[in-house]
Amino acid sequence: MKYGQKFFAVIHLNTVKSIPHLKAMIRKILKWTGIVLGSLVLLLGTVYGYVVYDTQSRIDKVYEVKVQKLAVAADSTSLARGEHIAENRGCKGCHGADLSGGRAFADDASPLGILYSSNITSGKGGISYSDEDWIRALRHGLGKDNRALWFMPSHEIYHISNQDMADLIGYVKSRPAVDKSTPEKSLKPLGRVLTFLGEFPLLPAEKIDHSATYVDFVKPTITPEYGKYLAVTCTGCHNDNLKGGPPHDPKGLPFPDISSTGNLGKWDSDGFIATLRTGKTPDGKLLSNEMPWKDFTYTDDELKAMFAYLHGLK
Repeated sequence: MKYGQKFFAVIHLNTVKSIPHLKAMIRKILKWTGIVLGSLVLLLGTVYGYVVYDTQSRIDKVYEVKVQKLAVAADSTSLARGEHIAENRGCKGCHGADLSGGRAFADDASPLGILYSSNITSGKGGISYSDEDWIRALRHGLGKDNRALWFMPSHEIYHISNQDMADLIGYVKSRPAVDKSTPEKSLKPLGRVLTFLGEFPLLPAEKIDHSATYVDFVKPTITPEYGKYLAVTCTGCHNDNLKGGPPHDPKGLPFPDISSTGNLGKWDSDGFIATLRTGKTPDGKLLSNEMPWKDFTYTDDELKAMFAYLHGLK
């Protein structure tokens, strides 16, 4: 046998001898890989199980609140004021011009779940609310069963004066009944995880001081103080400090900083007013479709007050 043939014969023999060892090593690697992956799956399952438990406990929580009494009027002046509040506090922006709902915050294609704005008229598919029920919803973010309403931004409106609240309730109650049903709400795993982490504002009732008291009337003035009173409505999208934040839906755009440290800091009062009147910023950019500027009916004085407040935020 030639030298080359001997060399390859030896390699072949050694390879054959090493096969059982290789098989054993592969089996050992696969075994530990399976153990690691199985442990990881078990850990993730345990964590998600706790997420489900925590979020469901919060969803099912029954709040004990003392619902205040308000004198809700139905005269033309009160209803006109109520409509103005409904337009500028986001009621029409979410529930539509006729308040019949249907706006999709999370639809079948959303990784968060299914969440549509409700029909808040008394038509089929809508609601039947007493004055007390409305106060419970708007002051506390709770339904008739004293459980948290989903994605209802009561934390942006619960602080308004007794006069404003009564006028708003009177207006909403006066709207014609509309027969319209919306899909049942539900949460997908990502929606639960983001709710657990505080990144998805599913339960605004958790942000409300349920023992708060309220002034009877707030006088409109062109001041930062009154601007702050109005601009609380903006916090739902632009964050509590109004410096912007991530979108509610992963497919959406981030919400911009609307304090003095954002682009608004470069504008003057006239530019701010023009932006909310036209949907176009002083530098020529169009506002996102997420910004409901078309629904707003702020007066110039109200916008000047808001600008004074926002422009002063450092």
